[in-house]
Amino acid sequence: MRARKKEAKPLAAKALTLPVTLIVYGWRENAPGTLAWVFPSFTAARTAVNALKNAARWLIVAGKREEETDVERIRRDALVLMECFA
Repeated sequence: MRARKKEAKPLAAKALTLPVTLIVYGWRENAPGTLAWVFPSFTAARTAVNALKNAARWLIVAGKREEETDVERIRRDALVLMECFA
């Protein structure tokens, strides 16, 4: 009997399942300031930001970055996966 090899996930598929941080830095009405949350995947972060109807400007970055909320620095240093300027 042959042993089966595990197929490696393509890099893009892996990126969707790694932890990400959602950072909201612009709001439509009430403005609580810049807030950040870590999610287990890109898909979970997108679901969360869709539920935040008041979020006007946000970005999703690779990795766990809940302590850092300097958006300019994050853009420069981090891997920004998606950003919205609504």
